[in-house]
Amino acid sequence: MEQISSSIAKQKFGHVVKAAGSAPVAIEKHGQVVAYVISPARFNQAQTGEPQAAARQLARANQAMVEKDRLNRHHRIALDLVTMPAAKRDQLIKNARSTVNRWRNERLCSADYIQRWEQILNLNPVEMANVMVSDADGWGPALRQNSPWVGVQA
Repeated sequence: MEQISSSIAKQKFGHVVKAAGSAPVAIEKHGQVVAYVISPARFNQAQTGEPQAAARQLARANQAMVEKDRLNRHHRIALDLVTMPAAKRDQLIKNARSTVNRWRNERLCSADYIQRWEQILNLNPVEMANVMVSDADGWGPALRQNSPWVGVQA
């Protein structure tokens, strides 16, 4: 699902309508979704006897937006990692490693997440930033869902 700001939606309404033909388009204002634009066929489908399909589609759309928000947050953290002063960056990485160690010691998550985050946190800051916002061999969304960057205001 495409998600665009309300000002872009106003400027490119034709694009929004065209995109809505294949999937709902979320319109956001101040970072919050305020409306969906959907095709008449999808709207009618939701109205006439296929509410489960519409509910599933909405759930998938909401999950896609959550993942997009997580990815955006990790993009901001990645940018901070490569631009902030070394001492502050090192403290940020130290805090993330501490979180991963706590996961291990208290058995708070799967060993797969722990191992992958330990590998990522041992990379140099530029490589770390690139992996955090990548697909990470199919693990990107899962790793961003279970992230050690607790409380980092990016």
